[in-house]
Amino acid sequence: MIITCPQCQTQYRYDDARFGASARKRVKCPKCSNVFEVENPAADPGDATSIGVAADEVATVDAHAPVEPESPELAELAPIPRELRISLAVIAGAQAGSVFQITKPRVYLGRGSATDVQIKDAEVSRKHAMLEIRGDEVTLVDLGATNGTFVRGERVGRTILGNQSEFTLGSTTLMLIVTQSGETGP
Repeated sequence: MIITCPQCQTQYRYDDARFGASARKRVKCPKCSNVFEVENPAADPGDATSIGVAADEVATVDAHAPVEPESPELAELAPIPRELRISLAVIAGAQAGSVFQITKPRVYLGRGSATDVQIKDAEVSRKHAMLEIRGDEVTLVDLGATNGTFVRGERVGRTILGNQSEFTLGSTTLMLIVTQSGETGP
């Protein structure tokens, strides 16, 4: 299940099996240290015996288990139109000169090995940002990265990028490149 810290709004994947017979669990957000209760979705609301939560029972949410890339909350996207070729070119940073082909409509960027575009930069979060492609529109979304995501020197949460738009994650600057391939079809 996906849980959300009510203080910082960070989302994490929480294993339902951790509830056991309890109706709720207290968890501690690793990002902001807020302690909050999570309801067991499988608990019987009329069962009074499993409602109590011991004060000393606080589980820390696994910080390495944030919402998975294809979590149920994210709407499925249509494939990238066949006539578009989309890539990211690293124009500044340790990987300057690298080019990443984008072949999926939702792509995660970060330094973690579970990302689609792995950026070797200590200032980049494990899951730093994502790109969503809808038709010919490309949206850049910051995923709550500590060091933020910047476009034209301004920190952004969500913004639409155009061809040759530049954005910065940590100390790495990337350029979105969108070209027409001339190929059409279903």
